[in-house]
Amino acid sequence: MKFLALLVLSLFLISGCGKKEDKTTSSDSKDKKTTTETKTDSKKKKEFKKSSEPKKEVKPDVPADWTKLTSKDGKMTFSLPSEWIITENTPTKLGTISPDSTVGSVAVVFGNDKISADDLLGMALADFDFEPEGEAHYVQIGDVEAYYVGAVGKINGHEMSMLIMSAIDASSNGNYVVYAFTPTVTYEKNMKTMEEILFSVDFK
Repeated sequence: MKFLALLVLSLFLISGCGKKEDKTTSSDSKDKKTTTETKTDSKKKKEFKKSSEPKKEVKPDVPADWTKLTSKDGKMTFSLPSEWIITENTPTKLGTISPDSTVGSVAVVFGNDKISADDLLGMALADFDFEPEGEAHYVQIGDVEAYYVGAVGKINGHEMSMLIMSAIDASSNGNYVVYAFTPTVTYEKNMKTMEEILFSVDFK
């Protein structure tokens, strides 16, 4: 169990999407804003295959005993098992982890509203250098339009799996990346919980 916990914590600490959001945050200076947006748009992207299925409406099925968490700025919420621990809560990032440290989740806010959801997903996959598994599905969750896909990669030589979702909120014109991760050996066991976390996300 301790071995799995170390792998999950390693992924949480090196997650590129969690550490690079400042590059996409709008500045008070118009010139600086243009510069940061140009840098973000030119980032490397990993190719993935989109499902041919039409956009599907997803209604979150959150267990009654879960807790709804709110980001520090009050603009982002998602639900988690009540015993999970908050690891980071800033205006641009909300991170959590299970008590045994075998599953984690992170939601990141991006200030650049000129990036499409599919471009942002490709950038996030490239950030982690994880390979997408299967097709990316296009979903509608309330006002949120999103692409999500499973992905695998190696951390310290050990295989990790994640569900990663890039989203655009129609009501705020913001871009977001939300991901849940676990060692691949426990992916099947934790997949349902990871999906429920992703689909419970809401932006105000």
